[in-house]
Amino acid sequence: MIQLVANIAVSTVIASVIEVFLITNITAITSFLYQTGNTSPAIQRFAFGSTISVLLFVLLGIVIFSFTFLMMQRKTARDIEAIANAVQQISEGDLSTSLEVMGEGEFTEIAENINRMEKDIRELIEKERNSEQSKTDLITNVAHDLRTPLTSIIGYLELLRKNKNISPGMQQKYLEIAYNKSERLQKLIEELFGFTKLSYGKVNLNVSDVDIVKLLAQLLEESYPNFVNNGLSYDFVSNTESQIIEADGDLLARLFDNLINNAIKYGKEGKRVKVNLRADRELVTIKIVNYGYVIPEKELPLIFDRFYRTDHSRTTQNGPGGTGLGLAIVKNITDMHHGAVSVSSDLSGTVFTVKLKIHFEEGKENFESRNIETRSFDQRRQA
Repeated sequence: MIQLVANIAVSTVIASVIEVFLITNITAITSFLYQTGNTSPAIQRFAFGSTISVLLFVLLGIVIFSFTFLMMQRKTARDIEAIANAVQQISEGDLSTSLEVMGEGEFTEIAENINRMEKDIRELIEKERNSEQSKTDLITNVAHDLRTPLTSIIGYLELLRKNKNISPGMQQKYLEIAYNKSERLQKLIEELFGFTKLSYGKVNLNVSDVDIVKLLAQLLEESYPNFVNNGLSYDFVSNTESQIIEADGDLLARLFDNLINNAIKYGKEGKRVKVNLRADRELVTIKIVNYGYVIPEKELPLIFDRFYRTDHSRTTQNGPGGTGLGLAIVKNITDMHHGAVSVSSDLSGTVFTVKLKIHFEEGKENFESRNIETRSFDQRRQA
């Protein structure tokens, strides 16, 4: 609208200037000719401003205005046509269309908005595709993970059902295997349901005061038989005897239980697991270190992805295979507390680092490593 008004104003000024120039010069010339003795009717009309001459000047002004306005509107017409074509292509599904943005004005703003809209649509479609792919992957992985123990259960029960001559000892062995597989199946289902609830916001945080030092000590104590069975010892080092943080105690217990079990499972070769806690006025940092399998650098960015399992976990004897959800659950719970979790792995050990704020706040903040200068207190437990 502003551009249209501007074009009208400019065209009017140009037509007026040309009209004034023509009227002034034509009138002066005809007057001069009349004074020199040329008394033809045409000269007299222009010299004395007759009605016909006025109408001719008005008509000429309209022609000049129209020509100037149309010339100035050519770019606007091209812009409108380009915008219309782009909208048509987008409506037909061509999201590679891009409008060239030049100059300023309403059409430039419209072009920018269309380009922005197209980008948003592309991103939305990409997110939808990723979401659909995630659902497909979820179904595929769930089916695979549930089918494996279920097939074993059915197989051993089928042996017991069809073969009546199996010795009592073998019957007991088959039943024991079927029972263990059933427990494994139950654990898989519980992990899948738990992950789904965490991922889709079905779990509400019950924030309360939690002593993170006592929580970790208790979890390590409860895992003592697991440490012994795997030939491992553990060290728990803290720079404070007690540290209260605002968090959901049950979810934190699940988070650190997953990390401890992961350290036990993949740290057998190292014979030792170390848990280190450091607290300052705002932040608690917990590091869980094992000295077993070194995770390849290329796998580190994927370690917290759901269903991701390292090649090592698929090819070595680390007990029953996991769902690949344990570390994804760790990531989800940490995010719910607006904390951060990371991993590093080399010959000096595999370190999972969790950072939590002492005071729970709405809104997420990325934590940066910082030096914590507090008094040192070592609490060591040897399994």
